Amino acid sequence: MFRKALVVAGLQLRLIARDKSSLIWLLLVPIVFTTIVGMAFGGFGSSGPAPKVPIAFVDLDHGAASSMFEQALRAETALDVQTPSQEDGRQNLKDEKVPVLIVIPTGFGAAVEAGTKATVEVVRSAGQSSGYFLEQLVSNAAARVSTLAYAASVTTDQLARWVALNPAGRLTAWRKAFASASTTLAEAPTVTTDYSVLARTQPQVQLPDNATQSSTGFGAMFVMAGVLGTATALVSERLRNTLARIMTTSTSVLAFLGGKLMAMMVVGIAQFALFILWGRLVLGVDWGRDPPAVAAMVVLYVFAATGLGVLVGSLCRTMAQAGVIASFVTYGTSMIAGSWWPIEVAPPLMQQLARAFPQYWAINGLNKIVVRGLGFAAIAPNLLVFAVAGIAFLLAGSVIYVREVRS
Repeated sequence: MFRKALVVAGLQLRLIARDKSSLIWLLLVPIVFTTIVGMAFGGFGSSGPAPKVPIAFVDLDHGAASSMFEQALRAETALDVQTPSQEDGRQNLKDEKVPVLIVIPTGFGAAVEAGTKATVEVVRSAGQSSGYFLEQLVSNAAARVSTLAYAASVTTDQLARWVALNPAGRLTAWRKAFASASTTLAEAPTVTTDYSVLARTQPQVQLPDNATQSSTGFGAMFVMAGVLGTATALVSERLRNTLARIMTTSTSVLAFLGGKLMAMMVVGIAQFALFILWGRLVLGVDWGRDPPAVAAMVVLYVFAATGLGVLVGSLCRTMAQAGVIASFVTYGTSMIAGSWWPIEVAPPLMQQLARAFPQYWAINGLNKIVVRGLGFAAIAPNLLVFAVAGIAFLLAGSVIYVREVRS
């Protein structure tokens, strides 16, 4: 049976390869569409150095501690530190001219000198995808000031053991120690960041850039389109009685269906491989440091899409029916699932609804690898969803298809 399934798969692939219009719709159109969208929304990567991220820094205290905080931020090569007024800084944040606003409040230096908790206000725009990255850089600057303050306090305490210090003398000694401190001590920071997000509080969300969103989102959508387009051949062959003639040979229904399934899998995997290659070479998408994880995501997503294709091909009675359902399953559900825009910007209800579709789990899993640099452990739930959904779709579709053929 397996040999005959391979023969059927080979025949189906040869038919697709000979049909130039099929190749154009399967390969060329998706690539052109993705490239145009990537170009329109600035989705191309750059071979030059990465641009600095502008941040607004407002110092209302103007003391040694706030000056040291600013120096620590300027030491970060990834940041372009701007120093507008507080009003201009907040307006620039609302206008999304800067992704982050940092405000050092009045009394910050006095709190640091007294050894009490000093708080820095950090506000991030909800539309930015680099929130975790920026939060870490700001926290690093806070930790730098904190450790210098701790070093100064330890130095002053030791000096007070040998020399009598009145409050004014102690403050002078502390300031001198703070100015000369150059080492970082492993102590809990006394400076913390009051971290909030403008308009929406989503500190854990890390959105993909335009190139990544186009590559993963449209990859999932067009692969689904290709697999379901191939699945409509099941309807066509049933209507033209091609299947009935094949059944008069020694080829069984399961061998025929298995061959079609293998052909759909090959088409889907080839499509996604092309998207990955194009995204890497043209759009500049970094597909992560775990190629096996990417491969597992692609194969199991295509498996789930293939199972869905068999189910659609088995349920439809006419080509018009198959075309409408395939179009809705491809484009309608892809929009809901986050192929066109990051699902994180959608309303909460839409985010929950998106989980019902394979495209969501594909985009979500690929972004874990590409955007967050994670591996197999992070995408395990996604792989499980694909496996369960693919088996369920395939079993249901196969049972219906075999019944239709034998009835």
